[in-house]
Amino acid sequence: MFGKNTDKNQGGMGTNLSYMLLGAGAAAWWLSKEENRDKLEGWMNTAKEKMNMDVQPSTEEFPVLKAGHPHPDDIADNKMVAEGSQFGVHYYNEKEQQ
Repeated sequence: MFGKNTDKNQGGMGTNLSYMLLGAGAAAWWLSKEENRDKLEGWMNTAKEKMNMDVQPSTEEFPVLKAGHPHPDDIADNKMVAEGSQFGVHYYNEKEQQ
């Protein structure tokens, strides 16, 4: 039982290493052509662009920058600022009525 090779343990690391070497050899053979290297470079650049799309800042104006300072021609924003926040008033009224 102990110290004996079982069928489960045979070929574990050697097989994995063989697959890794086989994959590395296939990749080296495929990348030996300049056309394939150019394809891979294009795929990598596309992947980088897709990953970086979420990181780049938006070109839109950040809404907090204009908060409390509505443009005179923006009727809806002027009305909202004039009304003020009603949340605090409603919360206070509910607490007082209880």
